[in-house]
Amino acid sequence: AQVSPALPQGPALAPPPSPSEPTAGTQNIEFPSNQTHLMLAQLGIPRGHPDYAALYLGNQILGGGGFGTRLMEEVREKRGLTYGVYSGFSPMQVAGPFMINLQTRAELAEGTLELVQRLVAEYLEKGPTDAELARSKREVAGSFPLSTASNSDIVGQLGSIGFYDLPLTHLEDFMQQVQALSVEDVKAAMNKHLSPDDFVIVTAGPQVEQKPLPPPSTKPLEQPSSVPEH
Repeated sequence: AQVSPALPQGPALAPPPSPSEPTAGTQNIEFPSNQTHLMLAQLGIPRGHPDYAALYLGNQILGGGGFGTRLMEEVREKRGLTYGVYSGFSPMQVAGPFMINLQTRAELAEGTLELVQRLVAEYLEKGPTDAELARSKREVAGSFPLSTASNSDIVGQLGSIGFYDLPLTHLEDFMQQVQALSVEDVKAAMNKHLSPDDFVIVTAGPQVEQKPLPPPSTKPLEQPSSVPEH
């Protein structure tokens, strides 16, 4: 309060132009390595979009919540194809990207990519289960106190609220919106903004002979979920 009034006032910058919709396709970058990096991306939403809460929760279930997500369970836990696979929206003042990132053994890259694409398509077709939705809601609610646990956290939240022109009640509104979401709400929002056919796919790794994926393991493995960010 003592510092900000002393700062010079300048004109507000014009908002950046909205990005154009990218053309779906696949590009490989030849890179000498035992691993191949995979990135799948398409255009997402701006930060102030009304579907933000539904997409946040839907992504937590798909690949944004660490262990226990659809992607982590199928790609890492059941098949051991990667140390980690993560998805996430990066909403900005204008529409930011939705991305899925992972790396795997070079000889399993094609099969792993096909598996991830199939898992995304299945998730969009069927939506989350009731159990997945309930668990993700608990995780978001449990992480909420940590998002304002320190002065730095509070300043960060206030900075986001100001930068993205969100209401001062944003955090409370967000939690209420998340808890009110149904399976159909999440499924509808994810399908409204994502399509299995719209991914821009970039792979970075060597061109090597591909091998079939190992069969999935049925042995359960309990792992703690990471703390999500709001």
